Amino acid sequence: MISFVMKYLSALLLTCSSFGLGFSPSPLRSAALQSTVRRCIVNSNVVRTQLHMSVEDEADILIDVQKSTTIKQPSASTLYPVISKIAGKEWTGSCRYVNANLEHATKLKLVGGVKYEISDDNKLTLSSFLTFPNGQTRQVVMEGERTGEDSGAMTLNPVEDGPIIMKLSEVAPDTILINEVEKESGKIIMTSSISVVQTMRGTELVGASHEVGEVGKDAIEGHQLWRMMENIDQKVVLSREFE
Repeated sequence: MISFVMKYLSALLLTCSSFGLGFSPSPLRSAALQSTVRRCIVNSNVVRTQLHMSVEDEADILIDVQKSTTIKQPSASTLYPVISKIAGKEWTGSCRYVNANLEHATKLKLVGGVKYEISDDNKLTLSSFLTFPNGQTRQVVMEGERTGEDSGAMTLNPVEDGPIIMKLSEVAPDTILINEVEKESGKIIMTSSISVVQTMRGTELVGASHEVGEVGKDAIEGHQLWRMMENIDQKVVLSREFE
């Protein structure tokens, strides 16, 4: 910037000379020269001021460019391509239970529900409940966060301390996969899949959970077959038997 101003002043002085304003001791020429030099100095200050403003403008532009080129966080639909479609709603329904011998336990009635919530900073909360035939209800709340769209399975930890964590993954456009894992042993105790399907009654969640048995026994101890629909009333428990 300084070199530019010096070049500008030099050009102004050359312009002064080209108008016949030399460095003669003549009073008239001297007065004219002084007047021109003063104009040159004033003009140089204007140029310097203009240059200073230009530098500030350039800095503002640079800041704007940096802001516009800042890497934005992926959207919820990018991080959670399936869950984002059903998040914020309570899904409730009933379960058909099948034992290790693939026999339908018709007398065992289970009802329950699930709700996924995605916060503004893309953290995931999974709340679920299961009501047993004796009326007792077990509720679990898990939380986790996906750090990137290609980060693979994410971990959900219990809000209240508990022995089980969840490993969750999604297969776009319609399937959620969940492994329930013992913290200490790392053993998978249940593996589940939930599919978002469209039926004549609207959107439904169709799930199958497989209870993993102990070593040396049945590999799968039981199967839970779930169908759930959106609970419009948003009540804690709303059962819906299979039709």
